[in-house]
Amino acid sequence: MGVTELNRNLVDPEGLSQDDVDEALSRLAARDEELAGSADQAYETLTWGEGPGVLRQAGVQYWLWYVVPTKYITDEVGYMGRLASGAAALFDELGLHGYAAICRSSTTAEVHAAFDRGDTEGRRALRRAIERSGIDPPALPDFAWSDLMGGEEAAARSAVEDALERAVAAGDVVVGGRGWRAAQAAVAEAALNGDHPEMPGQSWRTALVTERLEHWVGAAQRRSRLLGSARAAVANRLLHPVEPPSDVSVAVGPLVWFLDRHGDEQPLTQAGYLTPSFVRSLHAERPWDRSLSAGRPPRSESDEMTLLSLREWLQHAGALRKRKSKLTRTAAGAAMAADPARAWGVLTRHLVPRGWSGFVAETALLHLIDSKGRDEEVSYKDVLAFVAEAAQYMGWTTSDGGATRLPAEHDVAWALFETRLVWEACGLVDSLESLMDRRLDLSELGEAAALSFLRHVAAGPRTSLG
Repeated sequence: MGVTELNRNLVDPEGLSQDDVDEALSRLAARDEELAGSADQAYETLTWGEGPGVLRQAGVQYWLWYVVPTKYITDEVGYMGRLASGAAALFDELGLHGYAAICRSSTTAEVHAAFDRGDTEGRRALRRAIERSGIDPPALPDFAWSDLMGGEEAAARSAVEDALERAVAAGDVVVGGRGWRAAQAAVAEAALNGDHPEMPGQSWRTALVTERLEHWVGAAQRRSRLLGSARAAVANRLLHPVEPPSDVSVAVGPLVWFLDRHGDEQPLTQAGYLTPSFVRSLHAERPWDRSLSAGRPPRSESDEMTLLSLREWLQHAGALRKRKSKLTRTAAGAAMAADPARAWGVLTRHLVPRGWSGFVAETALLHLIDSKGRDEEVSYKDVLAFVAEAAQYMGWTTSDGGATRLPAEHDVAWALFETRLVWEACGLVDSLESLMDRRLDLSELGEAAALSFLRHVAAGPRTSLG
């Protein structure tokens, strides 16, 4: 259905005054006092005393599809329809016919009916309705919205919602039409990159990225002086995307090589390892420092720890997947094998594992970057000591013989071991003569990879309070 005067706003809510609202309510009361009462109740909960200028399509939808079904404590039958009808009548009186149309729409009726049947069905209908509205800010190829937003991000999201509302009303984004997702994304990106109204020289995107980085630093500073200082030292380098180095093919060489040699699938042994014959062929061709591997050909994958660590890393990154007794290469893995730039993106997003080992690896990277920036050599023991102390202040614990204790340096060393093998194979840390070498340095490639990963973490979407 095209946009007509019957389903689009004829005025801008910001141009309305409280007197306009009062006069509209008076006209409604003259015709139907009960309807006017519902309209007044709806208006109060939509604006919370801030006046009609705060009315936006996103707020109207949120109120209709979430607040009305879930936040009103009442046994009144049909109260949702009553409130929606009251709001629609008021919006028509104010010239906000687009908002009135949403109140009377079949979508709103479907959401209300779904909540009447149960909370699960209601929330499913709510998500569907929001998505079909066309004004829900989409994720972009280089940006995702947080679950937990700070003030700047919430304001940026509102600015994008407003831009999408205008685009839909103008017919620039036709929900369900051909190419509407691409048009929606283009509007969202332009709004996100638009000038911040209160910060000269800043865009909404740069303001919210700064806010995310401040939270990332502050979350550590509140618990660990060491970790907070290390994050603060690198934060300014994470304000903008980190350009990949020209020689990324060197870093991703082992990943591309493994994925290419692996092919679409490989059989696994009963113990879940690659077959001995395939492992021996890989061992003979391995592109990383041969001094890190056993002198004799491996009898199984467990004898070639670098190879095993690399394979497990590729599974963690989604490039390989176990299917019964076979290891298959995913579409993402095939794309990595064909495109070093794509492989670099995957490498930097998944540079560290999850959980405790991930904390250890990420904190080690911070210390190495900080030391490299000060042109200081770092002993492996210094790295372990730094991570262990940070872990203790951040609340990590481990158990020993049933007793809980704080992590020690040897716990950090064990957690870092397999990740370090992958870093070494990809040339991200300088080659070492043995795994017991007491020095650890980031290469130039390693610094670029580490900064890219840290920006992904620190400037990426917040999903928790930490």
